[in-house]
Amino acid sequence: MLQELNSELTDRAAIVAAAVAYATALDTRDWEALGALFTDDACWEYSGSGERLCGPDAIVARISTGLERIDATQHLNGNHVAAVHGDEAEHTCYYQAQHVRHGLPDGEKFLGGGRYDDRLRRTPDGWRFTHRRITNIWSEGNPAVVTS
Repeated sequence: MLQELNSELTDRAAIVAAAVAYATALDTRDWEALGALFTDDACWEYSGSGERLCGPDAIVARISTGLERIDATQHLNGNHVAAVHGDEAEHTCYYQAQHVRHGLPDGEKFLGGGRYDDRLRRTPDGWRFTHRRITNIWSEGNPAVVTS
């Protein structure tokens, strides 16, 4: 019983670590690390634009194109909940994402908050995302920071 509990806690910690690694990869622009967090059949959805992309290459291309023009970002995650079912898991957490782009006339910052809803699979390289849905809940600031 104790071994089962330790295994579940270890899995949950590794799943949270994958979510944190996603945020870190975005903020450090480490596109290789970002791609490695997804399985080959993974899909990524963004509710704000209705986008749905599948495969690590397409996911990384979309994210990197969107973030490369921004001077700085900081993605913070909290309220993690993970449920493990053998080699599959569900995870959800909240995020706040600050985006800074210098020199815009209507303001240089855009802050958004929302939720990540994830499915993950245990692989030989650790827990990897098979699906990530990003749901925007609120935002403030200049949307041109992220849209133009």
